[in-house]
Amino acid sequence: MSLLTLVHLTKQFGGLAAVNDCNLTIEAGEIHALIGPNGAGKTTLINQISGALRPTRGQILFDGHNITHLPQHQRVRLGLARTFQIINLFKSYTILENLELAVQARNGSSFRFWNPVRYEAHLREEAEQISELLGLTSRNHTVVAELSHGEQRQLEVGLALACKPKMLLLDEPMAGMGPEESEQMVELISNLRRSLSTASGNSAPKNPTLTILLVEHDMDAVFRLASRISVLVYGHVIASGLPEAIRANPDVHKAYLGDEGGRQR
Repeated sequence: MSLLTLVHLTKQFGGLAAVNDCNLTIEAGEIHALIGPNGAGKTTLINQISGALRPTRGQILFDGHNITHLPQHQRVRLGLARTFQIINLFKSYTILENLELAVQARNGSSFRFWNPVRYEAHLREEAEQISELLGLTSRNHTVVAELSHGEQRQLEVGLALACKPKMLLLDEPMAGMGPEESEQMVELISNLRRSLSTASGNSAPKNPTLTILLVEHDMDAVFRLASRISVLVYGHVIASGLPEAIRANPDVHKAYLGDEGGRQR
């Protein structure tokens, strides 16, 4: 069952088509990787899906809704959340405080003048659950500015998870990481679908159908994580399929993975 479908999606900037007649289907419950060379239009595509950019032409269908012209906050309410290439956190707040704010922003329960947020225990409980999922529990009270780059990346994923998404858009989550931090992120992403709670509370049911669209340049991580892979070149999907098929596709090798002899760059 498809969760996200892009139909002839196009984004032009003047005479440049950054995304060009793009057709793509993401199935519910899969980790779908989007790869391609620099300048291929991957972030432009993610920005259109999330609502940061309006398409020039085409449609975006999500979970039975035409969201092509919906603003970002309405897409989040429908279950579409994302992370960014550039980390955007409250650096002077702790991990737990960042997560509490994200939970609060989703449910709006604390936006009442005479009800101090510290008295709303469910915010703290849900934030602690997300932190545990991220593997950051021991750092809960550490100010974000003191975290490593990898820990900040993990926390940003946690802020997206606080939205309780059906689909998570991850835009280069391993950018700037060393090997050890990249491995931790791979483990986190691989565990998300079977570990994420769909509701607050320790007895909350698990969500095995979280769908992830992953944009990433680390090919080792992509081939370890992805259920399916799509390749974007000059704003157009040139191939989409199982990792083994993408790895063996001569057009993909020529355009991105390596030369026609199969030597990977």
